[in-house]
Amino acid sequence: MGLTRSMTRHYHVLQICTFVLMTTACASSNPASSNGTATLSWDASERVDLAGHKIYQATAPGAYGAPIAAVPMNVTDYTVTGLESGTTYFFTVTAYNTDGAESSFSNEVRKTIP
Repeated sequence: MGLTRSMTRHYHVLQICTFVLMTTACASSNPASSNGTATLSWDASERVDLAGHKIYQATAPGAYGAPIAAVPMNVTDYTVTGLESGTTYFFTVTAYNTDGAESSFSNEVRKTIP
């Protein structure tokens, strides 16, 4: 007589949030300046287990290392400072939940500091 076993696996998945990431930038008139800024903003998520957002910056598309900042869930914008004139920056945002699981990157935006 054979035994039939049924196994159920439970997976906890962080729902991937859809971000609309926008950026604006300004810089001083000094061409060698590192006073440029970029203000990023995104739509709030209605997930109850969302803990916050992580902001990433790079100087090449998709070349993100560690996040440059983490903000609480109720914050939906962030101003990056100290950006160098004449440099193109790439930015993306992720969401992370109370268990620490992180979503995939949002759409990537780029900004060249004048």
